Amino acid sequence: MNAGDSPYSTKFNDKPINRHMDTSDQQAKYKDEEKTQKADPILPHELEHLTDKLGDTFISLTEVRRMLDNVKNNASVEDEDIKEMQDKIDQINNLILDLPEQLAKLSL
Repeated sequence: MNAGDSPYSTKFNDKPINRHMDTSDQQAKYKDEEKTQKADPILPHELEHLTDKLGDTFISLTEVRRMLDNVKNNASVEDEDIKEMQDKIDQINNLILDLPEQLAKLSL
């Protein structure tokens, strides 16, 4: 085997290292990318677990609404009273769904 054909043979490098060290084009590229990549907004420490609590409240109210649906089948309870309670639960849940937009204004 000829040593010149071996992938492990070393040869003289006829392409010298480019000593032109201008990095301005790279810096501009990364600065442009930095503008589009921002960290996710976070809530202040005091409100850190607020979204979890709101989610739990929403789920609990949905479960209560489902329980009221089951009570509707009971003849001893008036449907109008159940409907009124379910409407109030729906209003509260809609308000809970609107809160994340307001919380986003408080984010850091």
